[in-house]
Amino acid sequence: MVYGCEGTQQLDFLARLFIVLLLCTHVHRSISLITTRIENHIGYVALERAPMNLMDIPFMHEFARIHRELAKNKDVWGVVCHSTVDGYFSNGLDPAMMLARDKAGRIEVFEVLLQMVHEIYSFPKPHVAAIEGHAMAGGAVLAILSDWRFMSRDKSRIAFSEVAVGLTIPKAIVNLIESVTGPRHLREIVMLGSAIKSTDAARMGFVDEVFDNGTTLREAEKYLKRIFDLPLASVAHVKQILRAENIAALKSREGVETLAEFVVADSFVEGLSAVRDKRRPKFKNV
Repeated sequence: MVYGCEGTQQLDFLARLFIVLLLCTHVHRSISLITTRIENHIGYVALERAPMNLMDIPFMHEFARIHRELAKNKDVWGVVCHSTVDGYFSNGLDPAMMLARDKAGRIEVFEVLLQMVHEIYSFPKPHVAAIEGHAMAGGAVLAILSDWRFMSRDKSRIAFSEVAVGLTIPKAIVNLIESVTGPRHLREIVMLGSAIKSTDAARMGFVDEVFDNGTTLREAEKYLKRIFDLPLASVAHVKQILRAENIAALKSREGVETLAEFVVADSFVEGLSAVRDKRRPKFKNV
């Protein structure tokens, strides 16, 4: 088919418009969720869902998909996960999203969360979390999945605050926490859901090192590059051995059945509502 000059110009315009729309769609998706880049064999996973990196099903699917791709990419030797959102690594699950769902919908969110946890915890390559800002509830879960956690000194707290919003923590997730902190601090971390400052988190074993604000990502890069001097096949094999028992527990969904009775409880609804409304919850213990 032959087009005249006017027709050709129109087609060129439509083609350019189509490309622009594709690019805009890609950029919007990245900005609202997660972006990645690869440099010097490091895969950077940046959480960019302002204002608090709240997690919903698309976010968790995207986080898992990105890690699957990085695992297959031979140019990627290790990963650094960090946030570009000021003040937050992640504040956990989106409370408004959870409140809008019925029981089945809430259980679906936790099913997706636990599947993501299983995938990321099984990631075969070295993985470092550079935590600038708060990592709360599901955000703390994201952090605990890494092999190493570096945290900024000021205005950064980490908490498994599920109890504080009327929820419980499945045994498989408690196992992950204990593998990092040991049993001594579990009562404060899991039963009380305390918001722990970075220096205390380091003392408990929650995080490996604390750095000045604004330097955490750079320190994570430096640490990962030192690991690259080791035979990475050996590193990956030992990582698999260290995590095998917890991976099996995650795969078997140990303790997941306990979530069902909590997701519709009045205390969970009140806890989520308080987080959404930025107020203290008022629980009724009958």
